[in-house]
Amino acid sequence: MTGAWGFPDSDRYLQAAENLWREGVLYARPWPGELPRGQAVQEFTIRPVGYPLALLALGGLLKVPFLVLLFQNLLSLLNLGLVLQWWAHTVRPQRRYWKWAVVLGLSFPAQLIYANAVMSEMLLQTVVVGMFWGGVWVIESRKPKYMAAIAVTTVLALLLKPVFYPLALIVAGAGGALAWREKKVRLAAIAAIPLLVTGLYMGWNMQRTGYFHFSSIAEINLLHYNAAGVVRQVNGPEAEEAWVAAVLTDANQRADFADRQMLIRTRALALIGKHPIVYARQQVQGMGAVFVDPGRFDISQFLGVAPPPDGGLSVQIRNGGFFRALTRLPIALLSLLGAVLMASLARMALAVRGFLLLGSSSTLLRNGRWVAVGLLFYVALLTGPLGAARFLVPVWPLLLGLALVGLKAPRAPQAEQGAPMGED
Repeated sequence: MTGAWGFPDSDRYLQAAENLWREGVLYARPWPGELPRGQAVQEFTIRPVGYPLALLALGGLLKVPFLVLLFQNLLSLLNLGLVLQWWAHTVRPQRRYWKWAVVLGLSFPAQLIYANAVMSEMLLQTVVVGMFWGGVWVIESRKPKYMAAIAVTTVLALLLKPVFYPLALIVAGAGGALAWREKKVRLAAIAAIPLLVTGLYMGWNMQRTGYFHFSSIAEINLLHYNAAGVVRQVNGPEAEEAWVAAVLTDANQRADFADRQMLIRTRALALIGKHPIVYARQQVQGMGAVFVDPGRFDISQFLGVAPPPDGGLSVQIRNGGFFRALTRLPIALLSLLGAVLMASLARMALAVRGFLLLGSSSTLLRNGRWVAVGLLFYVALLTGPLGAARFLVPVWPLLLGLALVGLKAPRAPQAEQGAPMGED
C-alpha cells in the first residue's frame, strides 16, 4: 500500500476486506485458493472482522480510500468536540483558558495521524467514548438502556480490536453485581451479551482454525514482545533472536494449528514465570510508555521519514543505544518529539490534578473520573510491553477530559450537574 495513510497493519486490514468481498472469508493475506496450513492459519484470526467490514462499507478498497479517511476525520473532530463541549458545560471556563484547551487538544499528533490512516483506532475511539458515557450513566441511574449502551459498545470494541475482548468478562461481572444490588435481572442479562458474543466469535474461529481463541495476535505478542523482551533483558538481543527462532522452529513443525499455538503459549509463559520481576519491570515500563511516548514511529511513518539504521527509539533504549539513535534523527523531528514529550508530561500532571479535583464534585463526575481511569488503566495493562502512543489513541479523549479539568477546575458542585457529552 502507498500513501501516508498506509501503515504496516493497513495491508492486512485491506486484504481481509478484499477477501471478505471476493471470497466470503476473513483472511488477512492473499487467499491461496485452498485451506492454508501451519503458520498461515493465523491469518484467519489475526484481525477481527469489525474494521474490514467498515472498510467495505466506506469504499476502502478504492485506490485512494477517501471516504474512509473523511469519515475518520469527522469522528476525530466529533470526539474532541464532545470533550471540549463537556468541559465548557461543566467548568464554564473564562476565555483565557480556551487557548490552553486548544493547545492540549493539538498536543497529541497521533490523533491527527490515525484519523488519516487506514487503521481502526479512530473508530474504536468513538466507540470507547460511547462506552464511557454508558458506564457513567448506568452507575448514576441504574437504567437498562445505559447497560445496553455498554453492551453494544463493548461488542463493537472487541470486534475492532482484540484487546477489548477480555472486557466482556468485566462487563458481565459488573452487570451481575449491579443486578444483584438493584434486584434487576435485566441488567445482568444485558451485561452478559458481550460475553456471549465473545464465546460465539471464538467458536467461529475454532471452526475455521481448530483452535478455540479470539485472535492469533495474542500468541504473536506473547512470543515476540512479552517473552522475547524478558530474554533480551536477561541475556541480550542476540539471545532474544535465537530463542524466538527456536520456538518458531519447534512450533512450525506441529501439523495442527492448535498444537502450534499452545506450544508458543506454553514456552512463553514458562519463560516469563522464571523471571517474574524482570517481566513486571517490563510491564510497568510499557504501561508508562502508553501515556508519555511521543510517537516517533507514528510521525515518521506518516511523514515518510526513515527510522534510525539500528531501529527506532524504543528499540535503541532496550539495546542501550538511546543517545546514538538521537544523533541519527533529523533535528526537526527530534525537536518535534521533544515538544510532544514535554506536552505529554504536562498533560499527565494536569490529568492527575483533574482527577483529584473531581473528587469534590457531583456524584456524576466523581463516578465519571473512575470510569475514565478504569478504561485508561485497562488499555495500558492489556497493552503491556507494547506500550506506545498508538495504543493511547482509543482512550485519548478520556485523558484529555481529565487534563482539561486540571487546567481549570469546576466552579462548584452544583454547576457540574449536566447531561453527558452531546446532550447539553
